[in-house]
Amino acid sequence: MAELPEISKFTKQMNSTFKGKRILSLIIEQEKCINVTVKQFSDRVLNATIQDVTYKGKWMFIHLNNDENIIISLGMGGDILYFEDKEKAAEKYQIKILFDDDTGFTIKFWWFGKFLICGDKELNNEPNTKDIGTDPFDDSFTYEYFKGSLKGKKGQIKAFMMDQKNIAGIGNMYMHDILFKAKLHPQKKISDMKESDINKLYDSMMFILRYSESRDGFAYESDIFGEKGTFSLDDFLVGYKEGKPCPECGTLIEQIKAGGTSTFLCVKCQR
Repeated sequence: MAELPEISKFTKQMNSTFKGKRILSLIIEQEKCINVTVKQFSDRVLNATIQDVTYKGKWMFIHLNNDENIIISLGMGGDILYFEDKEKAAEKYQIKILFDDDTGFTIKFWWFGKFLICGDKELNNEPNTKDIGTDPFDDSFTYEYFKGSLKGKKGQIKAFMMDQKNIAGIGNMYMHDILFKAKLHPQKKISDMKESDINKLYDSMMFILRYSESRDGFAYESDIFGEKGTFSLDDFLVGYKEGKPCPECGTLIEQIKAGGTSTFLCVKCQR
C-alpha cells in the first residue's frame, strides 16, 4: 500500500507529466469507486485541462481548469500507469483517461480504491479528505509542531501516529521501523513519554520516510512509468522480520497486535 514516500513521488510525476494536457475521453469500468454517475463524471471533466496535481496524506488531487478536481485514493494499493501511445495502454484497468495528444493514464485498483469528482467550492468540505492532518514532508511539520500535536494526549503512540487526522501519510508499513529506531514500544502511552522520546521519534520518522523517498519508495510499488522503487524488504530494520535477530541486540524480532494492526518489534530495545 502506497504511503507518503510513494504518494509524494506519484504526485510529482503526475504533475510534471499531466500538467497542461486536455482530457479527451474517460472510461470508468468500476462504478462503485466513483461518487456520481459515469455520465455526470464525464460531463464534468471532458475537455478540461489539468492545471496541477497535489496530494494530501494518501490522497491525490488532479486540479482542472474548470473548477473541478479529480480525487484519487489507491486504497489498499493500485497502479497508476502513464502511456505515451493509446495503443500501448494497460489492458486491465478500472479507470482510463485519454488526453488530446493520444497520451493518457490508467488506474488499476488492487482493492478499495476511489476516484471522486469534487468542485472547488466543496473541496474543503469533502468528507474523505477534509480532516486529514499535515504530513511530515510539509515544511510546517517541524519538531515544535510535532511536539505540540502530542501535548495533552493520553492514548498509545502507535495509534496516534496511524491516525490520519494527526499525521498524514504514514501507514503500518513504515511504522514498525519508525518506532524501533526511536526505541519506543508501540503501546507506550503518550502521557508517559519524555521530551527525549518525542525528539527521537521525530528524528526517526523523518529519517525512515526520507530514506525511503531517496530509494524511490517501496520495491513492490510501481511509479506512473512502471518503474519500481528500490526500498526492499532488506531495508527494513525490524518490519516484516519476525523470528530474525534484532539489528541492535540480537533478540529475536516478535510480532504483536497494537492499535488494531500487526506490529514487528524488539521487546528488549522497545521496552
